[in-house]
Amino acid sequence: HNMKWPDWPSTCGKPAIPPTINTRIVNGERAKPHSWPWQVSIQPNTTFFHTCGGTLIHKNWVLTAAHCFINYADELQRWRMCLGKHNLTYAEPSERCFSVLGIYRHEGFKYPTVPTVEFDIALVRLDGEVTPSQEISYACLPSIEEVLPGGKKCYATGWGDETGNSLNATAAQALNQVALPVVPYDTCKRTDYWWFQVKPSMICCGYTLPDELKSVCQGDSGGPLVCKDAPTDPWEVHGITSFGPIGCIMNKKPSVFTRSSAYIPWIENHAASGTSGHPPAKWFTSVSKISPWRKASCA
Repeated sequence: HNMKWPDWPSTCGKPAIPPTINTRIVNGERAKPHSWPWQVSIQPNTTFFHTCGGTLIHKNWVLTAAHCFINYADELQRWRMCLGKHNLTYAEPSERCFSVLGIYRHEGFKYPTVPTVEFDIALVRLDGEVTPSQEISYACLPSIEEVLPGGKKCYATGWGDETGNSLNATAAQALNQVALPVVPYDTCKRTDYWWFQVKPSMICCGYTLPDELKSVCQGDSGGPLVCKDAPTDPWEVHGITSFGPIGCIMNKKPSVFTRSSAYIPWIENHAASGTSGHPPAKWFTSVSKISPWRKASCA
């Protein structure tokens, strides 16, 4: 993947500690510690509680969802990005937490002014350089406009709401993973699925029948959906967790992710210009702290 950025990582998508891939698991499960080494925990530093996930794609940059910064996007000192984490409840020798030099949300992201979470993508510039380790390394980006075939198995990871109670969401202590098959766009946009809420710049993943699925709570707002083309290929971040009927099993309501392959030029342009690019607009909203990803109605 020939990127325009300086110092693009020479290797990506190859965890030093390989994840446990069991195609039979439809429910979420505990991840093998540090087997998804690009997983980021995004924490507002008022309390340093985990609010969103992210994906490490470069020594200076984290890829995540724009909706994670509906609050405090212009207050960089409020945020920290933690790498090398498995259990959120205590400090781990492998962890490295960074302050933030910039938060760049996609200019097209207008939620909640406009009731769509299109363009739900953001880049976070770390204050410092990541030194890769056994527990910290990069995910690869997909090819421009690469669209995955229906049924392809991908993995969502995060410290999402383990209880499935979306009103009283609590982060899991240890990182979870869940295998999710891709739902084709033509299916996902049907009136009995997500209909007009899903756009071609999104990717749907999940099980479409309740008996196939117990819960996808293991994902995380802003966190990675990764897939690989062949068993020996590197892991690519194809999705950024955006929204879904989390906390309840709904027929024909798979989880919806921002399709990162639709935004490769945007990612390249923002990262290549370093920390330039316009500062994020101030957002004054009365949006609850619960992100769109947890908010979809179960009624």
